[in-house]
Amino acid sequence: MKNIFLVLGYGIPKNIIKDENYNFYLKTVFNVIYDDASRHNFFDPLIIFSGGKTNLRKPYQKTEGEEMLKLFLSLLKNKSYLKKITEKWQLIAEKNALSTLENILNCKKIVAGKKFNEANVNIFFEQTRKIKVEKLAKKVFGNKYKIKIQPIDFDNSKNRYLDYEFVQKKETAELKHAFWALENKNNLKKYHALHLRKINYLRKYPDNSNMIKDWWDKEITEINQNNYGK
Repeated sequence: MKNIFLVLGYGIPKNIIKDENYNFYLKTVFNVIYDDASRHNFFDPLIIFSGGKTNLRKPYQKTEGEEMLKLFLSLLKNKSYLKKITEKWQLIAEKNALSTLENILNCKKIVAGKKFNEANVNIFFEQTRKIKVEKLAKKVFGNKYKIKIQPIDFDNSKNRYLDYEFVQKKETAELKHAFWALENKNNLKKYHALHLRKINYLRKYPDNSNMIKDWWDKEITEINQNNYGK
C-alpha cells in the first residue's frame, strides 16, 4: 500500500523560509507524516506540494509548489538526525494549480501516472476549506484510493478572521462553481481563466488584504446569478 501526502498551497509570501504561517503549516505536516511513517513502518511516502504562480509580486515566477518544497527541504536539513528515516521520502512539486479544485485534479494526475494498485491519500490544507476539499476529493478521486483529509488551522493573517458568515458563503459559492467546472473541459477552461483573472486583479494591490474580500464579494454574486452547478 503506497502512502501519499498532498500538501495544498496557500499563496506565496515574500520569504517562505521566514514566513510564520507556512512554517507552522509545514512543520505540522512533517510531524504528521513522520508519526504516520513510524507507526505504520513505511519509509518511502510520496509527498506532493501543489500550487502554481499565485505570487502577487514581480517577477511572478515563483510557484506555491516549489516554494513549499524549498521550505520542506530546509526543515529536513535541520533534522539531519532523522536522515535514515527521511532519505527515501519522495518529494514532488506540482506547479500549475490556481485553485483548490486544480490542486486536487493535478495531484490526481500525478498519482494516476504512478499506477499504484492501492494507496492511502492524505490531503493537508487550510482548515476553512474543509467541506470543499472533502467533497471535491471524493468527487475527483472516487473510490479507487483511501482518502483522508487533514485540515490544519495555521493561518494567522487577517484572512483567517474574516466574518464567519462571509467565509461560509465564499466556500459554498466556490464549491458550486468547482462542481460546474467538472462537468466538461470547456467549463474547466473558463474556471481556470477566472482564477487567473483573480490573481491578476490582486496583483494590482499586493499589500491590500481587503482586496481578497472585495473580489469574493463580487464573485459570489456572479456565481449565484449564473446558477453555476445547477
